[in-house]
Amino acid sequence: MSDDSRHVSESTELQISTGSPRTSDLSRSIDELPFNGPTDDRHCSIESDHLLVRRWLAEKSPRTQDEYLSDIEQFVDFVDLPFQYVTLGHLQEYRAHLANDHDYARSTQARKISAVKSLYTFGARIQYFAHNVGAALKTPKVRNKRAERILSEAELWAILRDETDLRNHCILRLFYASGGRVSDLEELAWRDLKERPDLKGRDGLPGGQVTFFGKGEKTRAVSLYSKVWMLIQELRTREKAEDRGGANDPVFRSQKGGFLTRTALWRVVKKAATRADVQLKPKTDSSGRQILDEDGDPVMTSAVSPHWFRHAHASHALQKGADLELVRQTLGHESIETTKMYLHVQPDKSSSYYVDEAPDFRGD
Repeated sequence: MSDDSRHVSESTELQISTGSPRTSDLSRSIDELPFNGPTDDRHCSIESDHLLVRRWLAEKSPRTQDEYLSDIEQFVDFVDLPFQYVTLGHLQEYRAHLANDHDYARSTQARKISAVKSLYTFGARIQYFAHNVGAALKTPKVRNKRAERILSEAELWAILRDETDLRNHCILRLFYASGGRVSDLEELAWRDLKERPDLKGRDGLPGGQVTFFGKGEKTRAVSLYSKVWMLIQELRTREKAEDRGGANDPVFRSQKGGFLTRTALWRVVKKAATRADVQLKPKTDSSGRQILDEDGDPVMTSAVSPHWFRHAHASHALQKGADLELVRQTLGHESIETTKMYLHVQPDKSSSYYVDEAPDFRGD
């Protein structure tokens, strides 16, 4: 059994009831509901809802497992039915329940519905369900806020300029230069970096290459040109001076000597962007209340996260003429359509250019 499977088996404690649904409009008893289990000519080795959830979650990343498990527990609590008796009507009422009875952001509603749809798709694929009742359920549409999360070059340079710690500066540079995700950098070892003498930068100096093993357990190699590569080599020189920097050692080492955690990488970015006064907003506690300083003024923090550097990479590269397919390969997008979205969030031109001849504002 894989590590993920052990993690899921230990953490999944769903309370599946065989009672009747508590939804207002679908109060039929379980005996009156259609059974959506395997047909006589089909067989599924999974024999319980608990095991179905464990097998489904085992195919997800640890972080997604935690989120989806919580989402499915909430769904189970609402429908109060075995999965094979849940109908499309139950799913639609659950969607309405999330929208009307909770103060959830639309993105949270969408994730919770996506979790349920994913579970039913998986169950139908392995024939635990005769039909995928979630296939017809639409996920709440979420406003695309990507345009709000793209740093200008001036903002990016300010963040980089004010970060004087070499390790942290290299983290910021690599996020931007590679378009990497947090999952790409958090377990990056020196064996994942190699010099590329054939890869000359604008200054004629050699570059290098970083190999990521990240989202979806997929491997991709990204070229790094001389400016960021030389900084990474300077970091390794310092590491070797402390008897570190071996092939299996972390590129970005914590104070305890291990790999920096996801939280620590976020903290590096957040601290650097806040220091540079980029995209500031009031800081809040877990309940959403603003945190005040000793003078009663709001404590400010930056809205910038590591993923903003990935957005900036895509947007800036395309604006400067990079080939769309090259950007797709660098970022590791499955579909070119995902990469094309960056062409629209910050367009160089629109048809409004041709109707911008109205009289000037004269004022009073």
